[in-house]
Amino acid sequence: MNKKYIGSILAVIIVISVGLFIPDVTHLVDRLAGGDSTPVQEKNLTPSAIVTSTLVNKASVTPKEDVKVDSSKTTASNTVSVETTNKQPTSDNNSNNISNHSSNQVSRGGTAVDTSQYPLLSKVNGSFGQFRYRDLSGGRIEVDPQWVAENIVTITLPGLNRQVQVHKDAADNFITAFNYIKNGTAIINGQQVSLLSLLDTMDGTYVTRHVNWNSERGLSNHSWGTAIDINADGHFGYVDPDSDPNDPNVILWEKAFKPAGFSWGNRYSDSMHYELII
Repeated sequence: MNKKYIGSILAVIIVISVGLFIPDVTHLVDRLAGGDSTPVQEKNLTPSAIVTSTLVNKASVTPKEDVKVDSSKTTASNTVSVETTNKQPTSDNNSNNISNHSSNQVSRGGTAVDTSQYPLLSKVNGSFGQFRYRDLSGGRIEVDPQWVAENIVTITLPGLNRQVQVHKDAADNFITAFNYIKNGTAIINGQQVSLLSLLDTMDGTYVTRHVNWNSERGLSNHSWGTAIDINADGHFGYVDPDSDPNDPNVILWEKAFKPAGFSWGNRYSDSMHYELII
């Protein structure tokens, strides 16, 4: 009897236990099969498990929104970074440029001069400006090539059909003078002669040098391309217009170079020399 009694009690306990356990097992099976999305009751979870479950559930609900926001922020950050990188060198370059232009400008258009190569600075020759240069042997000089490129031009002298180099702001004066020579005449000993026939030699316009090729003296106006030598032979000194009015260079001065705006070097005993002083 005792064994039967004990066995009956055990059977009852087993039936009760199975009855309590089956709903949870059935619920778990349904979740695994995807038939029920109801979360496990929180009363059976630890506090840490509840927090973890909540975070996982939130992440699973809005994964696309989180990714989208992060991507947008990343893109915006990259854009600002690129723009900052591009703008900064531009500002630096502008500053350098302003500094170089203001410190080295010499009647020129903005390119800095290599002062180590051209350490000397000419005088300001009126509206024709100034330039940097270096001395060479024999009274010659070398002018900053950038200044030359910006200011020296090639023209054809009317009547001679000869090309020469002159300062760009003196070109019109040279052409005017030689048009007078090409078209003009003079009376010498009762005979009318062309002014062009009085021009034996044209002995230089743009020649970079010191006066009389002497490095101890200043720079010749030839260095600016604003002077010309005519009939050098026999005209290294002074010519008296009163006693020798028929001298070719006296006539050329009166009829061509003077009306074209030139000065005559005869005042300092250089009668071959005509120059512009503006």
